Amino acid sequence: MTATPAAPLDLDAWLEHVQTHGIKLGLDNTRRALTALGEPQRAFPSILVAGTNGKGSTVAFATSLLVAAGHRVGSTISPHLTEYRERFRLDGVPVSAEMLHAHAAHVHSVLTRLPELDKLTFFELGASMALSLFAAQGVDVAVVEVGMGGEFDATRGCEPDVGVVVSVDEDHLAHLGPTVQDVARTKARIATPGGVLVLGEQREDRARVLRGEATAAGAELREPLRDLRVSGDDRSFSYAGRHLTVSDVRLGLGGVHQAQNAACALAAVEALHDRVGIPLPTSEQAALALAETRFAGRLEEVPPTDDRPGFLLDGAHNPAGAMELRRALTRRSRSGRRWWVLATKRDKRLPDLLDPLLPHVDGVIATRGLTSDKFVPPREVADRVSSHTHAPKIVLTAEDAAHALELVDRHLGPHDEVLVAGSLYLVGDLRPLLGLPIA
Repeated sequence: MTATPAAPLDLDAWLEHVQTHGIKLGLDNTRRALTALGEPQRAFPSILVAGTNGKGSTVAFATSLLVAAGHRVGSTISPHLTEYRERFRLDGVPVSAEMLHAHAAHVHSVLTRLPELDKLTFFELGASMALSLFAAQGVDVAVVEVGMGGEFDATRGCEPDVGVVVSVDEDHLAHLGPTVQDVARTKARIATPGGVLVLGEQREDRARVLRGEATAAGAELREPLRDLRVSGDDRSFSYAGRHLTVSDVRLGLGGVHQAQNAACALAAVEALHDRVGIPLPTSEQAALALAETRFAGRLEEVPPTDDRPGFLLDGAHNPAGAMELRRALTRRSRSGRRWWVLATKRDKRLPDLLDPLLPHVDGVIATRGLTSDKFVPPREVADRVSSHTHAPKIVLTAEDAAHALELVDRHLGPHDEVLVAGSLYLVGDLRPLLGLPIA
């Protein structure tokens, strides 16, 4: 009797199914999945990057540095902006849809044979699939972004040689809090015995907790912003580390805060070299890699056209991100009007965005994204804006991101600027409408 061939995998349906399992903190399922997949995380060394803000940028910088040294690098980011495959990268480039689908079919065939993994969550599946894909593609090293927190995040399944905590601020307090010190504690617990923990966070109330957790784990502690010569603004960056020195580099990612992220990436790559012996880039290669690093949706500039204003796309969605964006807007010159296309999800505190950013805009279009049902209704957002102390004269509503773009085209011209901020999901929904490729 001929066996019936298995039905082709519907990856979108599988992802939709696992999302119904919600968020589940813990590593048991991830470890079971990785064991079933042949322990792929042991095929390469890993850097694991945690932090409230700056994780993705640090992953991008570290990936660029390692690629410059000649390594094949697997990396992950979270969330994606437009397509799920953006979460899985080889040498900084999202994998093809064909590659991801083929590997997902393999993972599905393995994991669905195990009843104990029937409740695998979206993030557990993503972490397991990424590490398995990287092993199958023969990467030399992986750079992995933590999804949420650290201690109980599925990404800890990569068994990192080097951990990074870029920053600690108030976010996801319902899961990680209630205090910022609790948030620091769970992020620091990505540290491994005998490994290295790189700290970008230097505010003493948080850094003290991070240092204590590193010591308790038996990890070596490195603090590049405190122990090394690091300087930077939005024009140039310099770093003198244990092995690498770069001077007056214009970083490829904009914003004063990127100096901290670049320093963490350099220190992490140096630490991985010390830990497992992987070759480093030369200082010249490192400087070029930092200058050429790009990361969509983080102070991403879209130039104006003959009939449309320029856009500034930023994923700021929490207090720290909004303050960094405010600093960037303060330094940014403009000749025309600046309107803000704003959407926010229900789990965010809107005043944390409005207080620092409203003084820097002349109008607001309150809207919602296209790919999630968790956005605050535009009318409610507009009412909150209108009642704010710094409310602009122009406050409009748009049914969704596509209609917001229609209002932009109707009211603004090439000498104006549009800020898109409040949610990475909003940025992701608008990028294709602006003709931008996935990145």
